[in-house]
Parts: sequence; C-alpha cells; structure tokens
Amino acid sequence: MIRQFTPCWPDNCLAAVSLTFDDGPPSQLKCAVPILNNADLQATFYLCPRGNDFMEKLMPWRDVAKARHEIGNHTVTHPNSRAFRNDPAIPGLEGMTLADIEKDIVESKCRLQQLVPEQKEMSFCYPCYMEHVGCGPTRQSYVPVVARHHIAGRGKGEFPFPNPPATVDLHYAWSWPAERMSGSQMIGLAEACVAKNCWGIFTFHGINEGRLSVTESDFRDLVNYLTINHARIWTVPVVKVAQRILEWRKENGL
Repeated sequence: MIRQFTPCWPDNCLAAVSLTFDDGPPSQLKCAVPILNNADLQATFYLCPRGNDFMEKLMPWRDVAKARHEIGNHTVTHPNSRAFRNDPAIPGLEGMTLADIEKDIVESKCRLQQLVPEQKEMSFCYPCYMEHVGCGPTRQSYVPVVARHHIAGRGKGEFPFPNPPATVDLHYAWSWPAERMSGSQMIGLAEACVAKNCWGIFTFHGINEGRLSVTESDFRDLVNYLTINHARIWTVPVVKVAQRILEWRKENGL
C-alpha cells in the first residue's frame, strides 16, 4: 500500500520549480536577473569565486543577493574531467582526492559567505554535473563531502524526471539542462511537476550567449508562465525548497 503524506508545498501549491544558473556569464546579470526581478521571481546563481580579487569581480552579485536570489557554491576552480581534453597531463577530477575537492568546496563557500554574509545557507552545484574524483579503481563519489557542508547539491538526472520530495537525494538533486530548449518544452516540464506534485530544477548558462544558451524569448515564456501560475507552482531558489523538504519529511516521519 502506498503511504499517504501531507502536502509538501506551501500555500496550496501543487509543485515546486527552481531556476538555476551556472558560472555567472554577463548575460545573467544583464538579462536574466532583470527579467526575474520584474516578475518578482527568485532564482539560484552558482558562482566560482576565483582569484585574490574575487570580491571585486563578484561585487555586482551582492545586489542580486539583496533581491532575494540565492548565491550558491560552484567551487573555486570548477574542476571537471580531463576527458574533455586530449591531454592526460591536464589536471582533472581523475587526479583529485576527496580531500582535494573538499578543500576547494570549503574555500569557495568561505569566499562566497564573505561576499554575501547575510545568506546563512547556500546550496552547491556540481561543475559539469560530475560528482566523482579519481579514476577506475580509485573513483569515488564526493556527494558525501557536499553533504557535510551544504543543505543541498544540484546535479543532473534522468530526463525528463523531476524530484519527488519523499525520495530525492537532496545532495544530488536532478536538474534539466535548458540549453536550446523552447519555451513550450520548459513549460511542459513544469506542468509535469504539477501532475506529479514534484520539484523541477532548470539549469541555465547564458541567455543569448555562449554554446549552452537559451534564447531570451524562450526564457521569458517560461518566466511569464511561472508568474501566471504562481498559485499552482512555488518558484523559489534551491535552498528554500531543500529547507521545506527537510521540514516536510520531519512532519511526516521520513
């Protein structure tokens, strides 16, 4: 028999959606943030605080945080697989240990907390969705490392499935890469969340910018849809959904 739970989402909403943005390219500040602010929707922006001058470079993001968007941890160095390049001498996740990745994650979180000290919790984003270090017999997941330092982590899952609140691994929540998606495709994924009472996460990079881009018109279509359907769909940053799921699980003895 399937166990019955109390409704998870607040204000009688039927689903939750989080809009997430990786790497902080210029079009996010120039285009995405103003569109979201005009719609009174808040999102999650994952940043890499690189260099000794990270505070100066990331200063515009302080205003983004003041508008109630989440600033999330994307590591300092954005480590990914050396398989992206045809040179085994180039550093990659395959040559890292759990201690190496933990040092990077902790340092990035510390720097971002200096940038936005008013933000008490933040979620994590796996660079290139990859959650392992090592290679072959030394390969290990670093999801447990993320779990020690963050309330949630955003990865990439099995398309087109959303995240059920009772079973989602909050430290590797599934997301949908939105590059080259049409507005109608994104809206269809959000509607599927409503049908299943689940949490959907969209991953964006550039808006009309870069190889992982979505067009501004398609992005506006999704934002307009979420605004019109605010009574059905709770659209908030990853950290807020994670907090609500933890509360809900406690209420339901999960």
